Amino acid sequence: MAPERWTRERCVLQEIQRTATPNPLSLRGDDDDSYEIIRLLLLGAAESGKTTILEQIRIMFKQHFTEAELFHRKAFIYNTILRNIRHLVQRTRQIGLQYSNPESEGLADLILNQGETQYGHFTGEVENAICRIWADPATQQVYTKRSEINLNDSIKYFLDNFQAINKMDFRPSPNDLIMSYVPTVGVQNIIFTTNNRSFQLFDMGGQRIDRRKWATMYDGIDTIFFCLAISEYDQVMDEDGVTNRLTDALCLLEKIVQEPKFSSIPIFLFLNEVDVFREKLSAFPLADYLPEYDGSSIDDALDFIEKLAASKMAGHQENYVFRTVAIDTDDMSKVLHDIFKILLKKKR
Repeated sequence: MAPERWTRERCVLQEIQRTATPNPLSLRGDDDDSYEIIRLLLLGAAESGKTTILEQIRIMFKQHFTEAELFHRKAFIYNTILRNIRHLVQRTRQIGLQYSNPESEGLADLILNQGETQYGHFTGEVENAICRIWADPATQQVYTKRSEINLNDSIKYFLDNFQAINKMDFRPSPNDLIMSYVPTVGVQNIIFTTNNRSFQLFDMGGQRIDRRKWATMYDGIDTIFFCLAISEYDQVMDEDGVTNRLTDALCLLEKIVQEPKFSSIPIFLFLNEVDVFREKLSAFPLADYLPEYDGSSIDDALDFIEKLAASKMAGHQENYVFRTVAIDTDDMSKVLHDIFKILLKKKR
């Protein structure tokens, strides 16, 4: 992501959180132990799926989204659509593919001339261009190798539903909110109750610029949730274009495990984006990026990644590992139910 565009997006994100994120409450009741809040810290690299997990928890515990959140989330959905369709057009031209209809070149030009950001509805002309370019076989061919251009994992969902999303009365559904990716800037937090116990969950930004702030939240934490996008084994960091994303995330996990303040608290590790990982293996063999891997099946690859992650947590007292698809509400509901069952049992 270009530095200038990321600066603009950070400004918008900061406004979202200023208007939509609840203020932190008193974290411990001085006189009433029954109101003790169990503090959860959600960490992980950018685009690992941790904020999607936060959204799943909000929906699971009926934490309603404010009008400000819906307004700004809708804006980011439009921007995601534009940014990713631009990536698809640029990649199509870069590798020399021809659109099925000669008129599509003009439509592609229209999309590229739209600019790099879009936080509102598209005109009818641009809507038509996006729909036709997305439906073109050349675009679909590029999409099959989307990891080469680091497309948003949910872009197919949004482009398939683009005409409904571009209607003036569009209001994001819970599934739209789950599927949308909005980078965390700084700290978000939600407070919810289950089985008469209160929880406060903090979501920390995963961009490199935000990670140095993580230590400010380490005191008094009861549980760590760490999200690791295993599908990123073949991708590099946006910030430097060199560092492997999975390697970076594993280094982060190791640092968190080694933090003395977390030595006696449980760590729940989400091996996320299992669906994308499975899909990519045939086109991008794991051994090409992790030479020590010598397996031959998808299950072998998953087991290898899990053992690799577990090795970063060696010596820690209490770890739990879950293979997840954060955008799958049914899957996450089961996982989160199991996690909170464990946490509630520990706090009896």
